[in-house]
Formats: sequence, structure tokens, C-alpha cells
Amino acid sequence: MTLGFDGKMMKIKPCKMAGSHKTGYLKGITATQIQMRLDMFPNIDDDPAKVKKSWGFKAYNPNPFRCGIWDYKGSDNFNYYSTYGPTEIFEKLFGDIAEVG
Repeated sequence: MTLGFDGKMMKIKPCKMAGSHKTGYLKGITATQIQMRLDMFPNIDDDPAKVKKSWGFKAYNPNPFRCGIWDYKGSDNFNYYSTYGPTEIFEKLFGDIAEVG
């Protein structure tokens, strides 16, 4: 379980897919903050020439949604991460500590 910034609990479970394409972003956040909020280490082996850290998970809100977060070609150096999944999920998880788009 993970506490969203809105004070509501959201169940987060790791999965082995980060996402097929970018649907949004997180800006102004570090890998450590992502890891702490999701309560999980990066868990996806991705293209090492392009991606260093990648998280794949299902967020239950209350129904399950497959979600992913990853850096792309050094974007982590600028605290910028690509996302896959509903924007509302990322707003609930990270809206208090990052720009969500």
C-alpha cells in the first residue's frame, strides 16, 4: 500500500512491464523520491543505452491500472521521468512533490 498525497491509500504491486509508450511525465523529482513513494526499487531491465531506471507497477484505484516510470537518455539528470498510465494515478501519487503532465 502507498499513501497518495491526497491522504488516501493506493495499492501498488510491481509488474514486469513499464509501458509501451510515453503518455505523460514527472518533472522536478528524483529517483530516490520515486522509489520511496512507490516503496520499490527500479524493477525493469530496459534498453541500457537509453534507460537507467525503470519502474513497472499496477496501481489499484480501486481497479488495477498498469503504470510505468522511466528515465530516457539521461533525463534523470534533469529530474525528468517519462510515465505510462492514467495521469490521475500519477497526480495522486506524486502531485505534492512533482509536476505531473
